[in-house]
Formats: sequence, structure tokens, C-alpha cells
Amino acid sequence: MQRRPDDLDTTRAAVAARGLTVDAAAFITHEIAVHLAFERLGRFKTLLKRFFSDEPWSEQHEAELSDIVLGDVSEGWWEHRLDGGIQLAHGITGGRYVIWVTGGDRSATSLFDRAFSGPVIPEPTPHPRKVKFTFGGASEPGIWHRRTDGHPDDPRAARILAEPDVTDVMVAGDFVTIGLDRTSSWEQRLDPMLDLVTRLFSAGDPVAPPERTRHELVTEGRRVRLDVRPAELHLLDPDDPDERATLLTALNADDARVRRVAVAVLAECSDKVLRRQAIRIGFADDARIVRRAAIDAAADAEDELLRPLFEQALTSDDAWVRWKGVRAIGELGVSSSRSAVEALADDADFQVRFEVARTLLD
Repeated sequence: MQRRPDDLDTTRAAVAARGLTVDAAAFITHEIAVHLAFERLGRFKTLLKRFFSDEPWSEQHEAELSDIVLGDVSEGWWEHRLDGGIQLAHGITGGRYVIWVTGGDRSATSLFDRAFSGPVIPEPTPHPRKVKFTFGGASEPGIWHRRTDGHPDDPRAARILAEPDVTDVMVAGDFVTIGLDRTSSWEQRLDPMLDLVTRLFSAGDPVAPPERTRHELVTEGRRVRLDVRPAELHLLDPDDPDERATLLTALNADDARVRRVAVAVLAECSDKVLRRQAIRIGFADDARIVRRAAIDAAADAEDELLRPLFEQALTSDDAWVRWKGVRAIGELGVSSSRSAVEALADDADFQVRFEVARTLLD
């Protein structure tokens, strides 16, 4: 692949949507990033994250990335096959460094086009890292469990969260929704997770259609007092104007559990300004569970404009928040935050010290 593909932008977005960014970045890190001077690594990683997204990739971005690489790498060309038939190619051509991807036509067959004949049916969701598993039964509002919340009372949710790449689980009467972290891809994890959900939730009966639609559940949820069933908020879509208004109102609820869910859901909004606003409000909250939800969501966002919040997290009296702040800075590239991270080299918490050492070595 020595020519810029016509479907470059479509495939860039497809790599991100299918959870393949980690795989692609691993190849590029091994072949390019390890050769770059330290002061160039932060910007290189930032541009790489932009490339593997649905954000615009201009000639200026391409030229800046090329200049960074050509400072230390002058030759080489590599090609790799990613899942779903996507081809990755990168290297030096025509005196420039380029990254190209092709084969990511959104109309291509996905893993959800397979026929599932068992008692549990997996379905895609708008969130690229979450899959809904429908197993039949009464259509009841779900309870949302996140890894950062501690051990859940529901043993089925606890078993799923025992999987190291699972970030959150929502258990309802007729379905369970599972989120994976950025290190995993549903291409590889769907079958084993389907087996696990089937063992935990299925009685072997055919899946029955729900008695109430999602809209009906959401409408019903709005009639429920927020301080009684805070997890109802997890059913709301932060990109829907009406549902977003409900979530924004919930940021000021008396119940910290409600505020926590509102922050986490709003952090998945496509509006980056609103996303940052919700995260900052959550991180300033008096309740630890809300602050933890905010820093967790901020880390997932991988947003350079949230770097000041991550640096603020390094001074928290909560060791988990400090650890998450260091980890998030490491994902962005330590760059201007180096002195703040180095200050935690002797932190009282072992996990924080370990993360500091790992971040400073990257």
C-alpha cells in the first residue's frame, strides 16, 4: 500500500469504533515511537490518537507528524493486517512519514451480522466499547456497577467485573450491558463473554421480546424519584436534548449516587465542551464516589485540555484518584506534567509509586 487510500478517513474512524486503536498503536510504537527522542513522544502520541478517531486529519497534521518522525527515523515501511479486514501501512515514502489505513467501510460485515441461535443474543450499542446481551425475562430497570465502586452485591455482576478488561456492567431484568476498556476488542472478546453471560443469566429459554420499549422505560424512569432509583439515569442518552436536560439537572441532585451516574453518562456526550464541564463539576464534588467517577471518565476521554485536572488529581488525599491522575497523564504523554508526576515518586501508596515509575519510563 504505497498510495494514500480513498477510504482513509472512513477507516480511521472505523479503527477507533471497532476498538482496534490499541492494536494499531502497538505496531507503530514498536516500529517508530521507540526510536523517537523523548521530547517528541508526547506530541507524537497526541497526533496518533487524533489520526485513529473521527476527528479531521488535515495536511497540516500529516506534515507535523512527518516532521516529528523524520527527526529520528529516515527509512522503513511496514504493513499489518488488523481485525475486520483493515490494512495498516506506515513508513517513509517520498521523503515523508505517513500512516495509511484502508478497508474500514462502515457497510462491511461486522461481528454482529453473525446469526446467534442461543438463549442470549448480543447486540451493538451506540457506545463502541459496550455490548448489550439480551436474555429474556421481565423488562425491569437496570442497576449499574462500575469497577471503581467496589464489590457489587449482585454475584453475577461481581463475576463479570472479575474479568480484567471489564469496566462496567448494567444488570436489568431482561438484559445485561457490558463495557470493555480500551485495551480489549469485542472482535476477540464477544464469544467468551457471550458464554459467560449465558452461564450466569440464561435459564435456557428462548429470548422473549420486551414488554416495554426503551422509550417507555426512559419515560417511566423520569417519573421515578431520582433519589430512589439513581441507576435509571444510565438509560438516558446524553446526546438527546431532553434526556441531556434531565442529566444536567441530576448534577445538582441531593443524592451523591445520582450525581455520580449523571457525571459518568454526560462524560460520554459527543459535545466535548459539555463533556469537560460535567467532568470538572464532578471532580469538584464533595462526595468521593462522584470525584472518582469524574476522574475515571476524564481518563477515558484522553483529552489534552483535561491535563490541568489530572495534575490537580495528583494532590488528592484519595490514593486511587492520585493513581488515576498519573495514569491519565501517562496516556497523554508526561511532557509538561513531568515535575508534578516526579513529586509522587515516594508516594505512600505502592500503586501510585508503581504508576509513577511506569509513566516516567514510557
